[in-house]
Amino acid sequence: MKFETISELVKGVPFIDPQNARYLYDLIIRERLSHILELGIAHGTGTCYMAAAVEELGGGAITSVDLSETKLEFRPSPEEQLAKANLSRFVNIVRMQTGYNWFLHDEIRRRTNGSGCTPEYDLCIIDGSKNWTIDGCAFFLADKLLKDNGWIIFDDYHWTYADADNRREVTDGITHRSLSEDERVVPHVKEIFELLVTQHPSYSRFYRTGNWAIAQKTASGEKTYTIVHRENFASIFGRVLAAVKHRAKHPAAPAQSAP
Repeated sequence: MKFETISELVKGVPFIDPQNARYLYDLIIRERLSHILELGIAHGTGTCYMAAAVEELGGGAITSVDLSETKLEFRPSPEEQLAKANLSRFVNIVRMQTGYNWFLHDEIRRRTNGSGCTPEYDLCIIDGSKNWTIDGCAFFLADKLLKDNGWIIFDDYHWTYADADNRREVTDGITHRSLSEDERVVPHVKEIFELLVTQHPSYSRFYRTGNWAIAQKTASGEKTYTIVHRENFASIFGRVLAAVKHRAKHPAAPAQSAP
């Protein structure tokens, strides 16, 4: 399904902005990311964009995981939006009582043979609890299931419990008043990305734009970290990927510098 078509079908439904939706759709098409894991789905608007891209590729599968208690919280629901777009066949929605980390446990157990875990996914999006303990663990668990050269995306890079205090008292089971002042005012996703993801030996290419932080699982040695203005992200990111692919095909050629 073309981007313009799915954009019209989910128009006005949160929580993904048009620029991120365009980037995500294009990334899936360009890199042929046909097996996707989504942790945290809300209305499933991002899910619909991914499913449309997977259909455009000719097939694939998206596994989307969220808390059981959110099933009646979001209207329209992911199921309703996918059905409206006729994309339900590409998505398996999994509802878990305690969140996606136990789903990741089950996936790792299912895919463990002997002493190793066979990776399954080309792309993982973590957009759920926004909590250091939960999503920090989710990163290490998801990494076991992510293929080499796969991608991981974190949403809510700047989000804090303090900013959310005026809208809610509890976020994904975490009671705000039970947290220390540091835990309330420090952006947990930022800490996860800076202290865990960028320091992980299996990741070497990092991008940040607006409230998204993105990493590619490629242990190429030299680490690169690019902060991109949102309006230029799609074009710059495409040029960076082209340079990376050129270097892979022509290892003896001089390195092309990223913009």
